Amino acid sequence: MELPIWLNETSPSMCRCGCGGRRKGNFIEKTLHDIVNFLREAVLSEEIAMRQGFLQHMDPRVKVMSLFYLLVVINLGSNLALLWTFYFVLLGVAFLSHLPVRQVISRVWLVIPLFTGIMVLPSIFNWVRPGESLWMIWNFGHSFSLGPITLPSTLAVTKQGIAGAILLVSRVGISVSLAAVLTLSTRWMEMLRALHSFLVPRIFIVTMEMTYRYIFVLVKAMEEIFIARKARDAGQSSLKEQRRFVATTMGGLFGKSLQMSEEVYNAMTARGYTGEIRILHQSRLGWQDILILMFVILAGLIMFAAEKVLGG
Repeated sequence: MELPIWLNETSPSMCRCGCGGRRKGNFIEKTLHDIVNFLREAVLSEEIAMRQGFLQHMDPRVKVMSLFYLLVVINLGSNLALLWTFYFVLLGVAFLSHLPVRQVISRVWLVIPLFTGIMVLPSIFNWVRPGESLWMIWNFGHSFSLGPITLPSTLAVTKQGIAGAILLVSRVGISVSLAAVLTLSTRWMEMLRALHSFLVPRIFIVTMEMTYRYIFVLVKAMEEIFIARKARDAGQSSLKEQRRFVATTMGGLFGKSLQMSEEVYNAMTARGYTGEIRILHQSRLGWQDILILMFVILAGLIMFAAEKVLGG
């Protein structure tokens, strides 16, 4: 899953005076490295799902049912202490399942606060969510009227707005962490098989299956194109040549993908593919899975009861 040594070597482009210049084909090297990293992460995810851990031994149907149930519980909760207690318990389960806990934390909490925070940013101001003022930003001296809406004369950050923003970011982050933990511990084909058990339309499952497999086909084709480009690039390409190469690559990859899709489909149908997902190991629901599912349901009910007692 790594680039050949000769592709990682830097060969300076030669200017007219014959002196050494900059590294050649930086955009090609970056693209190749991104492709390799994508394939490495995909293979690593499959290896993690096949490890001997707590979640890996669970039936995929139980994990899918627990995922949707716990997502509802989390997004109906309003007590931050309960939500974060659940999150740390989730990290403990991930550790017992031999999942990369540090990777799960970094991937979620380096992205979620940024994008979710941008969406909830207006809600911290009194113009959107009135409440107790924490920080006065500006006093205009008079109110504003926008049709039927009347805005106050001051712009301030409110206590209720900050609390609501923290609650929303926490819900989103914990929900994404839950989905990441359960998907890392489950192979993609097993996940699709579990969805089939919950009467998800067959066309949806087949589309997801083909999309997942075809992503790797296109990535492999793109890798071959960029490796061939670098092997023929004798010097530093100009920006105009780089843009022309990107444009022609997009068109060529589109045409190649259409041709390859026909070939792949014909090969699959020739080998007896009828749209039904088939895996070698059929999962069976055991008494351990039933006990775990009952425990998850009980934990959700306890969280609901604690919400009523403690409040938001």
